[in-house]
Amino acid sequence: MIRIMKVSPGMEIPLERYTLSLSQMRFSGHPKYIINRKKADYQPFVILKDNEVIGVFALETGSILKTMGAGSDAIYLRGLSISSSQQGKGYFRQALKAIEKYCASLNKSELYLMVNVKNDNGYYAFIKTGFIDRKRIVRQGLLNLKVLSKTIQNH
Repeated sequence: MIRIMKVSPGMEIPLERYTLSLSQMRFSGHPKYIINRKKADYQPFVILKDNEVIGVFALETGSILKTMGAGSDAIYLRGLSISSSQQGKGYFRQALKAIEKYCASLNKSELYLMVNVKNDNGYYAFIKTGFIDRKRIVRQGLLNLKVLSKTIQNH
């Protein structure tokens, strides 16, 4: 069983055993970047299995939601990744369930994310877990990103 934990400022996060392929990192961002990014309305998290960090992500509110056409009761999921050695074990789905449960506790009703148009694996992984393609492309720098969202079920 896995759990998610908020990263507090100054918290030491061991990432020595955390690996991602370059192609995956290109799409999700380096785990240290996701954890250490300083931005308003941005909260990094780690995904833990037996107290070992096996994943990272961040939740964000604010102007990014307007860019995607989301309402004020939505929250943005950024940079979700699972360490290469832990992929294919069902932790992605478990992490999404824990994230949804946490977001429901914040009274959020929709979870939004963006996937690079070239990231087919990521796109279909989210589609398989109930996300819907909003048929909207957002351009960030040189990247074209597909907007996906999912209604959060109250747990």
